[in-house]
Amino acid sequence: MSGPFHRRALFVTAAGGLAIAGAWVALGAFRAVPLEPPRPSPTYEDAIARVDAIRSREGPDVNPLCRTRVLGAGRRTERVVVLLHGFTNCPKQFDSLAADLSRRGVNVLVPRIPRHGMADRMSPALRLLTAEELTRAGEEAVDIAHGLGERVTVVGLSSSAVLAGWLAQHRPDVDGAVLLAPSFAPRGMPGAIARRLTGALLRSPNFFVWWDRRLRAGLPGPRQCYPRFASRGLAEVYRLGYSLLDDAARGAPAAKRLTVVTTTGDEGVNNDLTADLARRWRARG
Repeated sequence: MSGPFHRRALFVTAAGGLAIAGAWVALGAFRAVPLEPPRPSPTYEDAIARVDAIRSREGPDVNPLCRTRVLGAGRRTERVVVLLHGFTNCPKQFDSLAADLSRRGVNVLVPRIPRHGMADRMSPALRLLTAEELTRAGEEAVDIAHGLGERVTVVGLSSSAVLAGWLAQHRPDVDGAVLLAPSFAPRGMPGAIARRLTGALLRSPNFFVWWDRRLRAGLPGPRQCYPRFASRGLAEVYRLGYSLLDDAARGAPAAKRLTVVTTTGDEGVNNDLTADLARRWRARG
């Protein structure tokens, strides 16, 4: 009796181990994020018309302080900077920096990231955010920027720093990219575990997390910011980050200049993964 019993136990254990291993692998596999064909604006006037079309699509549900905007000289300049705001914030976040760059003779485009900046700060819109939406918005911003200036620099913060990195990896028409505290995963979490957590979040029902569980909607600070974020929206940001890391392991970045700025003061920033991206870029020259 002991022989068949032990064989069955061994089979069950092996099957369970294979199931766990298969689940571990599956949770780390994500759909590829496609690259759209470039459609650069040929003139300043075309770029402004495209910005106006975006603003008209934003509609009354968007906070007026959070609409896509252009600051600058009223004509095409040598340099243009695209400022990509952070997670749960909106273009108003970069008012001061955009104005300073404009005073220096630089045209500035500050697009609204999809699902952000709604007039209702409790909007559930972020639960529908996808990596594809992020990259389409980023690529459209780069396309428009070509009509505003000769050389395009993309600056991203936190979640949008991941987007800036993705654009730098894939768009040779990006002259430079600046990644400010890119958010690939929670601070201190090993990359392999963070990757599987991302897979689990993508497959799970959405839930919302308060930035401050005690203050909730009463969170002080800029009133254009959402006081909570969506698990699925954040997972899509992480998914884009792992797509960038995978692409950086396979090929050199397309942008000419890359700058990465890190911070130790943000729980949503994993500097180990940021360093991994920098190593992959350096390894490709």
